[in-house]
Amino acid sequence: MRNRGFTLIEALVVLALLAVLLSLAAPGLQGLRQKHQMQSHAEQLQASLLLARSEAMRRQQRVTLCVRASAVGAGEDCALAGSWSQGWVVFVDGNDSGRREAAETVLQLKEALPGFLTLQGNATVDRYISYGPQGRSQSTSGAFQAGTVTLCGAEQAHVWRVVVNAVGKPRLEKADREEGANC
Repeated sequence: MRNRGFTLIEALVVLALLAVLLSLAAPGLQGLRQKHQMQSHAEQLQASLLLARSEAMRRQQRVTLCVRASAVGAGEDCALAGSWSQGWVVFVDGNDSGRREAAETVLQLKEALPGFLTLQGNATVDRYISYGPQGRSQSTSGAFQAGTVTLCGAEQAHVWRVVVNAVGKPRLEKADREEGANC
């Protein structure tokens, strides 16, 4: 009677073939993973904006998102320079300054984005986005605040934009990457 099974050499040949096939598929999977990760971060920013807006109305006071300071030990502070890629802080802005003071309550912290992503706001929303008690986006001077924060990924054909309109409602849109775009 003869045993039916694989020899060690046959098993090693099959494993080698599987390894070659997986190595060919990996680059395509990496691009797909980055694409989904990019969309997830855009949705997280939109969710943070919706949180800030609803908390401002619920608490009847200003709630602000600011670019998180990237310096070691800065923790929950707002950055003086940099971009939204550093992460962000959502906090109750008791003194309406657009910058977090030590006594102000932190509602949410978002860590820095992966290195292949950049998140940049236009001039009106480059450092902070703030909501007043009525749920409208407002600058620290009280004027309405509208703008666009654009999320770009290395070697990605599309960008994600989080657009805050004049009444403060954020919307998410996917767009083709423009030639020469600052991504």
